[in-house]
Amino acid sequence: MKGTTLLIRRKDIALGHRGISTSGCLVFLILLILLGFVGLKVGQGFWNYYNVREQVRDSLVWAVGSMQPKSEAEITQRVITNASGVGVQLSPRNIRISQTPQSLTITARWTEELEFPYYTYPLNFEVNLTEVKRWGRGGLVVK
Repeated sequence: MKGTTLLIRRKDIALGHRGISTSGCLVFLILLILLGFVGLKVGQGFWNYYNVREQVRDSLVWAVGSMQPKSEAEITQRVITNASGVGVQLSPRNIRISQTPQSLTITARWTEELEFPYYTYPLNFEVNLTEVKRWGRGGLVVK
């Protein structure tokens, strides 16, 4: 009888010290899935930011690289068209164009709504790019 009690105690000790418990493992997995979901949503927002940044840069190079000056309305329309191509809807009030005799600056602002269950988080983005004007200088200037 003494031998049987000893076996049961050893069995309890062996089962009790297996590492993380089942409920602890479940909580860890749920947290891992939630963090992955949030990371995916935030990652999509920043992916859109980088795509819009490239489209604004494309519009800026188009505006300063031609032989003739472009109007602010043409530049604004080009930025809106390029941004809508990557899935971000901009309006003329989201775009600011500043010009000096030597440079052109385009600033675009927008808000992405990250939708989570029971909550929507607004994530604000701004792209501000400046380029040297090449009008009347014989085309592109290589630095």
